[in-house]
Amino acid sequence: MKKIIIYLLSFVIASFVLEPWQSQIPTILAASATPSPTATPSASITPSETQDIQQKIKNLVKENLSATETSLKDKINLQTLVGYVGEINSINSGNISIDSKDDSMIQITTNENTVYSKSGSNIKLSSLALSDRIIIIGTLLNDNIVLAKKIVVVEVDSNPMISGTIYATIVSLDSKKKTISLSINGEENVYSLTKKSDIKLSELKPGQNIFAITKKYEGKDYLSRAKVI
Repeated sequence: MKKIIIYLLSFVIASFVLEPWQSQIPTILAASATPSPTATPSASITPSETQDIQQKIKNLVKENLSATETSLKDKINLQTLVGYVGEINSINSGNISIDSKDDSMIQITTNENTVYSKSGSNIKLSSLALSDRIIIIGTLLNDNIVLAKKIVVVEVDSNPMISGTIYATIVSLDSKKKTISLSINGEENVYSLTKKSDIKLSELKPGQNIFAITKKYEGKDYLSRAKVI
């Protein structure tokens, strides 16, 4: 009896891999319940044994599906790429923490496959320093914990462009040099137009008052937009 049950379980489980197990059970049980010419009455399967076999198969299927689902979730999580930008506030044994733009603390873990670069060249982990601004690309292991695939040190411009606004009176225009002289609080200042400026000098004239958006870069003054008031 035990040998027959073990045989049936093995056969049904093997059939489950090839076809849906539900379609196999009735046929297998019917064939097993029909005595062969050499079978003895003690070899027949009782209804309770049949039910037990079905329950064991269902349990095996359920366990297999659960394990497969967990495995797929793990693979999906490992393949989820994320990116962060922030300043390094600690470095310890290959683990880095940064302050991101939303003031949250991001923990970065590295391994032998992590690539570090600066100014287009590869560098070592030991080249990173506190307060370096970096871009991290990696996989999310947990909330605010990232396994870094690549860490790029961002060069900070020592002369950042500063934006502002002014209200002024046009003194003169130079279409060749693309400049505008403006009177601000009794002082005359010359502004050049930025490359992406949408200001049309041909539509302006001396004496007009304008509200303008200014840019200051490397000590020079620029105008990017202006509207006659």
